[in-house]
Amino acid sequence: MLSCLFHAPNLLQIKDQAIPEPGDNEVLIQVAACGVCGTDFHIFRGEAPAIFPLIPGHEFSGKVISCGKLVKRLNAGDRVAVDPNIPCGYCRFCRDGKINFCENLEAVGVTRNGGFAEYVVVPQSQVYTIPSSLDFSTAAFTEPLSCCIHGMDIIDVKPGEKVVIVGGGTIGLLMLQLAKLSGAGICGVIEPETYKRELAIQYGADFTTSPEVNNLQEYIQDTTRGGPDVIIECAGNQNALSLCFQLTKTGTRILLFGLAPKSDIINLNLQKFFKNELVLKSSLLNPNTFQRAIDLLELKKVNTSLFPLHRIGLAASDLSPVFTGSFTVSSLKNILVPFH
Repeated sequence: MLSCLFHAPNLLQIKDQAIPEPGDNEVLIQVAACGVCGTDFHIFRGEAPAIFPLIPGHEFSGKVISCGKLVKRLNAGDRVAVDPNIPCGYCRFCRDGKINFCENLEAVGVTRNGGFAEYVVVPQSQVYTIPSSLDFSTAAFTEPLSCCIHGMDIIDVKPGEKVVIVGGGTIGLLMLQLAKLSGAGICGVIEPETYKRELAIQYGADFTTSPEVNNLQEYIQDTTRGGPDVIIECAGNQNALSLCFQLTKTGTRILLFGLAPKSDIINLNLQKFFKNELVLKSSLLNPNTFQRAIDLLELKKVNTSLFPLHRIGLAASDLSPVFTGSFTVSSLKNILVPFH
């Protein structure tokens, strides 16, 4: 089978390898579509922990080809999506129900081979069947959507609350739709790129604006009728989070969702934070939200059809430019790698 192998940071090879055999509790999946996540770029550059050599790719869907002898609930031919995060089940956090904090967490595409290959072996516990009405490309968005659902659970948007989302990429537009589903009274998106702001309007944003606009704080205060109850940071950098704090009112809750570089640090006015009872929360992974994500996609309550997709194949001429930076993505970086 063809696979995209990261030998080490900044070293990529398209390699022909033997198709792996599933273990007793594993299934072999023929990959149909795999998204390229920002985490994959961090892994390639050596900015995120991973075990090399590695076939990356953790946002994927496909078809079951064969099952290990102890697999009971799956069959060859099943259409599936995969939750990549594998908790151990026995550490103190797993036993406390906090599986996203697992001390021995493994992840498909991070600590074990993932979906940038024609075939991948995964534990049966991580495999979810998908309906025939859900196409494989859409199903590849299940993993990022499941992470967004966990974030929304944490920040707990209530009906009628005013929400501002900072960052209008894939994650920001998924969060926008979830906020609307949660009953947000006013929901706006702050995003520097025009076409992303236009997409946000198509997805139901009540307003959009660039962070570069004059008097941004005054504009947000006026447009949200007194300031946002909730701000969701989806850009993953210190400037975005600093902006979030600038836009708060008394009692605003902020969700830090974007993954910022380790070196990013912000300064807080502690007295303002204290006197205004501001709340800052963060969100990690997708504990127990994967099936909900599938259901929302199947029911078309969350829509990915407007996302511009760059469909590429599994070849050095396709994948190498993506990770070396010579591939220019003019849309949302929703790069799907289809194989079959």
